[in-house]
Amino acid sequence: MSTKDPVDYPFTFSVIPETLQSPFKELFPSYREGLVSSEPGNFVYHPLYSKNAHEFYHFGIRNDDVWIRTFPRSGTTWTSELIWLMMNDCNFDVANQIPLTIRAPNIDTCYATNSESMASQGFSSTVPTLEKLAELPSPRVLKSHLPLYLLPPGLLDSCKVIYVARNPKDALVSFYYFHHMVKFFQFTGTLEQFAEYFIQSKLMWTPYFSSVLDAWANRHHPNMLFLFFEDMKKDIRKEIRKMCSFLNKQLSDEQIETLVEHVKVDNFAKNKSVNLTVEIESGLLNKGHSFVRKGKTGDWKNHFSPELNSRIDQWIEDNLAGSDLKFVTELEQQD
Repeated sequence: MSTKDPVDYPFTFSVIPETLQSPFKELFPSYREGLVSSEPGNFVYHPLYSKNAHEFYHFGIRNDDVWIRTFPRSGTTWTSELIWLMMNDCNFDVANQIPLTIRAPNIDTCYATNSESMASQGFSSTVPTLEKLAELPSPRVLKSHLPLYLLPPGLLDSCKVIYVARNPKDALVSFYYFHHMVKFFQFTGTLEQFAEYFIQSKLMWTPYFSSVLDAWANRHHPNMLFLFFEDMKKDIRKEIRKMCSFLNKQLSDEQIETLVEHVKVDNFAKNKSVNLTVEIESGLLNKGHSFVRKGKTGDWKNHFSPELNSRIDQWIEDNLAGSDLKFVTELEQQD
C-alpha cells in the first residue's frame, strides 16, 4: 500500500511488511492493517494517518500558536499543563474544569486509532478533530508527536515551539506501560520484545532519535526552546522561569510556587483534567493503569536486565555518533 495526496504533499507511506506478519500480529493484535512508514524520514504511524497526512501538513498555523513537541511519554502532559496555565494567566479554575486534551490538544491523536469510526469521532469527546482545532480561540497551545518535517512548513519560523526530550531508557519503559494501558495498542508481549521493536523503529511514533535530533539541531532557533525532562525533575522552578522567559510571560514567585505544587506527580495523578479519567471511564483505557506514572528518572534500572541495558547503550551510542547531545539517565535528587 502506498498513499500520496495529489496536492502539494511531498511524502509517501508504505506498509511495513513485518507488521503484517508473526510475531508482530500476535503481539499487537489491534494493528490489523499493520503500520506504515514515511518516505522520506521513515516515520512510523497508523495507516489511517497516512490517508490524512496532508491535512496535518497543510494545517493552518497562527503566529501566536505555542506548539509542544515530544516523543510520547516524555513529559508531554506535564509541560502542556504548565504552558497552558502560563498562557492563560494561571487560571486554575478553568484548568481544573476542562480536560487538558481540549485545552491543549494533541493534533495527531485523532488518527492514531485502529478504527476509522473512532478516529472520525476524535476517539472521544475529549480529543478534537482537526476541524475543531482550527476553530479554537487564540492563543492556541497545541502538542504533537509528529516530527517537524511532517508538520506545516514554516511552523518554526512562525510559532513558538517547545521540545521536551526524555532520556531514551526511561522513555522506553514508560512507552511500554503506555502500550499496555491503551486498549487500541493491546500489546501482549514482554519488555524485551517491546524494546527490540523500539530500537528497530517498528512502533508508532518511532524512530525515537530522528525526532530528538531534529529538534536538537534547531535548538538555537529563536522560536525553539529545547528542554530536558530530567532538568524539569531536578529543578522545576528553574525550568518554569525558562519557559516564562521564552513565552514573554511574567509570573510572580507566588504563581510559580502554585504551579510547582499543581504539577507535582501525586497531585497530577489525582487531577481529573489531566489523568484521562474520562477516557478510562469510557473504556478506551484499561482500568488498573494510571496515565500519570512515577515520572522518575532512572526507573529503567528497575526493568532492564544487564543484557538489555548493554543493547540499549550500544543503540544510543550508535545514534548519537557525531552529535553533542547528551542524556542524563540517573538523578541523585529529583522533584
